[in-house]
Amino acid sequence: ERMSPPHDLSNHLMSKFLYKIEEAVAMFLFELTVLMVLVGSVGRTAGVPQTWSIDLAQAIFAWCCVLGADIALKNRGHIIIDIAVRPMPAALQTFLSYLWYIIIAAFLGLLVYLGTKLTLINTQRELGDLGVSYGWVTASIPAGAALMLISCLTRLKNFITGKEATTIQGRDGEAL
Repeated sequence: ERMSPPHDLSNHLMSKFLYKIEEAVAMFLFELTVLMVLVGSVGRTAGVPQTWSIDLAQAIFAWCCVLGADIALKNRGHIIIDIAVRPMPAALQTFLSYLWYIIIAAFLGLLVYLGTKLTLINTQRELGDLGVSYGWVTASIPAGAALMLISCLTRLKNFITGKEATTIQGRDGEAL
């Protein structure tokens, strides 16, 4: 079942539209990855290896992963282990929630910076048999980290303004 745009991060029509675009692109890239692996497998079985298809599948999958990670972040779909947090007072849980999102934002900012440097280093490197720059693959890291940074900062802003409840405590059987 397709998830609807997260209510807390998509208050505006444009945000909902961009969320739907991101979701559609991620699903399309996943389907394309599967198709490229299938082309490679069938070609290899038929004795006509299509090595380019596996290179392309890996490149597409990198983009699919970072888009999926951002979608999961927006939907609180990442796993949380809260056994140590549950017995803590609510005020401490709130503080830790803020702290956790600040640490995540700092890490994502670092990924944007270092990922951009890595992308620039890899612009001259070729991606397997495709003849395109490997920079297109490594660009998924800073691009995905930038999307997740926006999602993380939006959630932090929503915490501060009271539009969203702060919690790092999960519910049994659910991922936050």
